[in-house]
Amino acid sequence: MTILATSRRVLSTGHLRVQPRNAVCQARWESKAVEGVKTVRDTALPSMRQNKQAESTDRQTVRPLVQVSRGAQNAQTQADKTPWLSEAEEAKLDTMRDAQSEIRGVLDTVLRQFSAPIRYAFAYGSGVYKQSGYGASKPMVDLIFGVSHPDHWHALNIAQHRNHYSFMGTLGANAVSFVQDRMGAGVYYNPFIEINGVVVKYGVVSMSTLSSDLLNWDSLYLAGRMHKPTLTLRRDPLMRISKQVNLTHAVRAALLMLPKTFTTEELFMCIASLSFTGDIRMRIGGENPRKVQNIVEAQLPLFKSRYTSIIEGLPNLEYIGQNLLQQNMAPQERASMLRKMPNNFYDRLLKQGRKAGIRLPPGFGAERVNTERLVEVDNIGQIATKAVESIVAWPALTQSLKGVLSSGLTKSVSYMRAKNSKYRNN
Repeated sequence: MTILATSRRVLSTGHLRVQPRNAVCQARWESKAVEGVKTVRDTALPSMRQNKQAESTDRQTVRPLVQVSRGAQNAQTQADKTPWLSEAEEAKLDTMRDAQSEIRGVLDTVLRQFSAPIRYAFAYGSGVYKQSGYGASKPMVDLIFGVSHPDHWHALNIAQHRNHYSFMGTLGANAVSFVQDRMGAGVYYNPFIEINGVVVKYGVVSMSTLSSDLLNWDSLYLAGRMHKPTLTLRRDPLMRISKQVNLTHAVRAALLMLPKTFTTEELFMCIASLSFTGDIRMRIGGENPRKVQNIVEAQLPLFKSRYTSIIEGLPNLEYIGQNLLQQNMAPQERASMLRKMPNNFYDRLLKQGRKAGIRLPPGFGAERVNTERLVEVDNIGQIATKAVESIVAWPALTQSLKGVLSSGLTKSVSYMRAKNSKYRNN
């Protein structure tokens, strides 16, 4: 499937799925097509316009792509200013954008050291964006490479950079790509690689796996990381659409877990926590227990820049103050919002709801009744949290275990020690 054909499909449905698993999924899939058009047209594309401007160093006004929502129209009239930022936050955002430009220049030289073709690439984590609570130490930079054919890519990369791989490199590209695709979340990492004086950990993922996770929340491994600020190094048209759909899903999931009125910081804390919910590293000390708070505190202007047009494009959510939001708690509105969520999340939510004792009949015809029953219960936030946890837990565990194969035992132990000492010493 070509990029153009895939992009048209996403624009027409708001989702990317090769084939629904059964007739019920097929019927639910088809029913979402019309709503998908509105999701991408009124929410995703206006958001892409603002995010492209936020990443651009010259701050040019982006030409309108479609008829946009009220919130995005307001953003257009203030092309070099993000709504709902204080003057201090605007100044901080300008500083962050300048730093982005500098970091991008450094990392571009890193990417040029790879002969194997990289279709899409982004950087994320504390090596790119400062997090509260850490000292002046220079952390490893996390990179993700989206590639078309992982087996071919690894064959070229092993020939060029055999020293980047563990013993898996000796087994060949087919073995590496097998481990990448069949274990964990579909990502193969090479950590502690020094290139041009920069220490990086780069992960390789197929474009189809990445796109599906963003749109369908298969594992939330990469989709969850992309809920937080990321730095795009190589662009791809399909990814621009998929990223915005993913961010919209994140806001809607957070709304299920939040009360009627809440602050923007509470919203972003909830969004940033999604990918850590169920992650075994948070339970065994593999991550800083204050990591979510540290991310949001240090990167709040970036979160606002990233999400403001999405927030203003949602009909059931509105600003009622500088940093205060209010959502429509009417069951019909919340149920409608829930029906626009990825099928994987919806299925997990039904399962957790039944475990909680809610009577939820099976079948596509019961979808409207089920969603309305779910949003009416007082503990819908807990049920939604458990649904996210059930998506994240197994891929996160198996991806961590895969690190022993992809990184080797020595590097895996060193990585875990570095993660622990990084927050214990700060």
